[in-house]
Amino acid sequence: MEKYLKNFKNCLQKEIPYCAAACPFHIDMLDFIEKMKRGGFKAAFKTYRNAVGFPMIASTLCHEPCKGVCPRKDMDSAVELGMLEKACVAYAGDRTPTDYNLPMKKKKVAVIGAGISGLACALRLCMKKYEVEIFESADRIGGSLWKHMDSAVFLADIEEQFKHEQYALHFHTPIQKVEDLGSGNYDAVYVATGQGGTDFGLLSAVRGAGDPYCTQYGAAGWFAGGGLIGDTGIYALAGGLHIGTVIDNFLKTGNLLYPKNIQQTAMCLNPANIKYAAPVKAADGKAYREEEAQREAARCIECQCDFCRTYCDLTDFYNKWPLRIRDEIMATTLPGSADVKATPAKRLLSTCNQCGLCKETCPEDIDLGGLILAGRQSMHRQKKAPWVFHDFWLRDMDFANGESAAVVKLPPGYSIGSYAFFPGCQLGASDPDLVRSTYSYLLDRQPDTGLLLRCCGAPAEWSGDTDKHQEELAIIRKNWEELGKPVLILACPTCKKKFQSHLADIPVISLYEIMAEWGGEIPAEFSAENQAHQEHQRIKTYSIFDPCASRDEDSMKEAVRRLAADTGYPLKPLPENEAFPRCCGYGGQPGIANPEYVDFVVKKRIHESDHPYITYCINCRDIFRQAGKEAIHILELLFDKGVTFEKQATISERRENRIELKKNLLKEFWKEEMREEEKRPIKVNVPAELAEKLNKERILEEDVIEVVDFCQRTGRRVYQPERGVFSGYREIGFMTYWVEYRETSEENTFGLVNAYAHRMKIELEAVWNGRKTDLDL
Repeated sequence: MEKYLKNFKNCLQKEIPYCAAACPFHIDMLDFIEKMKRGGFKAAFKTYRNAVGFPMIASTLCHEPCKGVCPRKDMDSAVELGMLEKACVAYAGDRTPTDYNLPMKKKKVAVIGAGISGLACALRLCMKKYEVEIFESADRIGGSLWKHMDSAVFLADIEEQFKHEQYALHFHTPIQKVEDLGSGNYDAVYVATGQGGTDFGLLSAVRGAGDPYCTQYGAAGWFAGGGLIGDTGIYALAGGLHIGTVIDNFLKTGNLLYPKNIQQTAMCLNPANIKYAAPVKAADGKAYREEEAQREAARCIECQCDFCRTYCDLTDFYNKWPLRIRDEIMATTLPGSADVKATPAKRLLSTCNQCGLCKETCPEDIDLGGLILAGRQSMHRQKKAPWVFHDFWLRDMDFANGESAAVVKLPPGYSIGSYAFFPGCQLGASDPDLVRSTYSYLLDRQPDTGLLLRCCGAPAEWSGDTDKHQEELAIIRKNWEELGKPVLILACPTCKKKFQSHLADIPVISLYEIMAEWGGEIPAEFSAENQAHQEHQRIKTYSIFDPCASRDEDSMKEAVRRLAADTGYPLKPLPENEAFPRCCGYGGQPGIANPEYVDFVVKKRIHESDHPYITYCINCRDIFRQAGKEAIHILELLFDKGVTFEKQATISERRENRIELKKNLLKEFWKEEMREEEKRPIKVNVPAELAEKLNKERILEEDVIEVVDFCQRTGRRVYQPERGVFSGYREIGFMTYWVEYRETSEENTFGLVNAYAHRMKIELEAVWNGRKTDLDL
């Protein structure tokens, strides 16, 4: 997991906005704007005053450097932060500073100069309860403020902010040399004598550390600032506040440092967040009313690097940033018993779609999906993985790769093939005739094309079981070699992605690129009724939905568009999907771990357009149709299948489809009869409504039949005479399945009343209904 963690230290989540970096006071703009948007003027005023010290002075002097860096300036106009600051001052109500009842510190500080910089430093240190003395050579405070502001305004502001503070102010007291302050009387000194004032050697002092404008005379630290070092206006005010904090650090640590009052930001803004918003004009042309200030604050996009939150469905759904998700994953995957430590990300780890979009869109290449997969693998190695989240798909993979469904064959008469068709495991499960039609098309153009029908191993990878994944990859390689190492023609974009990642030496090409290149007339295999339906469909405008696995497959995407255009259907682009193809919700197998998340993702995808979708991933088609969105696979268009958007095949029907597909392929292309598996001697009738429930809960009808058969054979069943129902259970794999059923008038035929499954393991009793029972059942 370490290789995925290193980039997290570069996460830009906490980078400050552009305006805060440009602001001399580095105001917490996100906090300020949030309060202004909701009309919390008093709360916003506190944020503002804490940053600027003297709010009336700062709001008057500010020349708004923030406007020059506001991302809105190129869209409509920069946010009027200056007017918002004035509004928060005007509408704050009670602006009295807080009186903190804290004990005085024993350290003593001298401030030379009662201009705005010296006063700001004094205010900051007084609030920290240092003993402060201010020495001013003139007979008044304020320095250069008398030239730039109404004295009544700034004098009232200064008086207000010092209202609860204790300090000594000495007028007509010029300090010309270090000795004028006495020996050892002060622990720190701030020199704010203004432009051309006495610098006490600080302007030429360069310490070993390279910090200018500071030195030590005796044990006291001396610091220069304000107009003396060239700061004017709000920069002098901000500099004084800054040096107040610097002196506080010096008095606490003894480290003589003079850090610059500069903050830089590595903010990387997502341009998708900037939408046009008309600037709010003040009705009187001068100042905002309360409602106007709220509307202008709402124009702020609150700059934050949120590419992950914009493009990653996982962070959006959980409302969590990658840094928090990282911490939860690390806590969950640390070695130790789950009984004695927290596992906050146990479900989250199995929720990610593994689409890779987080890394692609992150400016710092943070691979959250990679970390999550590594977390799944760690949990599996520690035998702490929640197997129930992935068990169904692993069983499904085993079935697809088993004797009942898998095919590895070359056409009759060929001992080696230049190509082999690899449909993937889900296309045939959902729509077996698309596999048959496609293979017929390929054979018609390349007669030596073989067939490799099985799963690519993705379920094993997504479950975190690396050993099983490697076993599956080894079998695929062996099958490929048996076929003469042909180029594999892949119908599934996810399969292609997995081959390129894990079997890079096996040459592959997408089916759609082959079909676009080979062309030729695709056989019309449809009835007159279906043809009429297809003509009706042809008047619709479709949008092509690119699956997440096609993101870097420009040739595949272009080929699909060429094929779709050739069918004559009007096409409307999906701009967001085309820029960043996203998962339909199926990838990574979160359906059992977090069905609410899958619903969340599906709704986002299907609402990207009102037009029906053309897909080239069968999982996308099926999951959209299940949600009520019209979606059609590109192969359905190419082979003119009559599409009625009927309800999708259940998980049990998908098993039967695979069996029938293999049987029909062997019979049509190899003239072989498939050996039928011996079926159980009983039959279970499942009502349609109950079949829907079983499908939703991913309970296979064959598992239900096995449980009923077990109960009947062993007598391990309980009869409920008032309902005329038998009930019983059977553990299959890791799951325990329960059934309720009735006997029917037909021999060995039963009617299913209910069924459910859970993870609880039930130990079989040696005695059942008073009879000793063989436990090896």
